[in-house]
Amino acid sequence: MADRFMVTLHELTSAMDTYADALLRRDHGLSFNEFEYLVVVAEHGGSDVTELARCLRLTKAAVSKRLPALEAAGLVRRSSDPHHRRRVLVNLTERGGQLLQVASAQLEAELDTVFRPADSQQAELDTDRLNTDLLTLCKRIEAKELPK
Repeated sequence: MADRFMVTLHELTSAMDTYADALLRRDHGLSFNEFEYLVVVAEHGGSDVTELARCLRLTKAAVSKRLPALEAAGLVRRSSDPHHRRRVLVNLTERGGQLLQVASAQLEAELDTVFRPADSQQAELDTDRLNTDLLTLCKRIEAKELPK
């Protein structure tokens, strides 16, 4: 069961990412990857590149490489930490926050049509339960010792 379950989850993630990427590019000129950066910066505003990399599960170099484009687009602002000269802090700009709010609402509404179809012949999914179950699985997997 686990092997098929993992494949199905990867297929679901890929389908959702592909759809979200196309929608965000079309309506906001933003890739799904850039959207993810903005979400993490919003949740961890005032964090440095090291913290953002940990949250995004990327290297510091990968995060640092993406930030100039987001900054040039006026979505994030980098500033020096007043307590540590070499530490750079990242925050959303007002424009970045507004874009994130609009794009998030649109993605939520679009996905709602998948989870709660208008066609009465299709079953509605219990999204709260699904989210709870998926978070539980994440925590259980993260708690396992990594194979060596």
